[in-house]
Amino acid sequence: MITERAGTPAVGYATEPDTQDGCYKLKVLAAGLQPTDILRSRGIYKAPELPYIPGGEGVALLADGNRVYFGHAIPSCGALAEWTIVPKEEVWPLPPDIDEGQAIALAIAGTGALIPLRQANIMPGDNVLILGATGPVGQVAAQVARAMGAGRIVAAARSLQPLLRLRERGIVDDIVQLGLGDDEKSLKDSAGEGFTVIFDAVFGAPLRAALRASRYHARIICVNLAGGDDVTLNGGDIARRTLHAVGTGYRPPAERRAAWEYLLLLARKGRMAVDCVWFDLGQISSAWALQRASPAGKIIVRVSQ
Repeated sequence: MITERAGTPAVGYATEPDTQDGCYKLKVLAAGLQPTDILRSRGIYKAPELPYIPGGEGVALLADGNRVYFGHAIPSCGALAEWTIVPKEEVWPLPPDIDEGQAIALAIAGTGALIPLRQANIMPGDNVLILGATGPVGQVAAQVARAMGAGRIVAAARSLQPLLRLRERGIVDDIVQLGLGDDEKSLKDSAGEGFTVIFDAVFGAPLRAALRASRYHARIICVNLAGGDDVTLNGGDIARRTLHAVGTGYRPPAERRAAWEYLLLLARKGRMAVDCVWFDLGQISSAWALQRASPAGKIIVRVSQ
């Protein structure tokens, strides 16, 4: 539970929630953390009244014992609890051959990469840059771009070891470590004749550097603000380029579910996997601290067996 603004959640006890109309009452097995959980705790984004149970997505059991993925839990009865309440349209059947961590990682984070990249209209031979590639959204974006036929994929982020892991796994062809000095030069050195698609999960100064390493007619998709809320661009930065800011959280549940099921299909074929970092519920303070630090993977909290 979170009892104060910008606080760290701690394990406690609450009254078991009552079922609400149009919702399922679910027995939670595992819950996923995401950036919006931190924003809610700070009172920046859809802040529930205090105290509240954080977490919006996870894997749970229905009353009949079947596993399901759920997203958008009722804010006061979040995912980090033995029981949660979720609107029925946000509860999706989970195939038995899909790992719980992957099911969660490919949902809100996964569809947050797939839907925007479809809008970018990836074409065979595209030279794609993923900004913020080590997080779950970036990892999915790189693998989706490959599945769509991109010719070359470059991962950019601040942490070197997670970047090296992406290259070792064959997910990307080249890496660029940001924050070492001249990001614009580093990106240009890796861009060849210029990036044709930029998937930006960072924003801020890295986006400006990336734009200057792109070709004319490049398609730029911005999905996050991890690198800062503001960026200063001039006419040359955006001339003859197409820039989109794409959000997915408010898309209809049916559209998000279809995107999730496509990602599960890629996972079954061995073409999609996201690094997950697991914690037990009693380790929630450590999990929360890692989420605040922009983790190189999806944070999953094991709630019950």
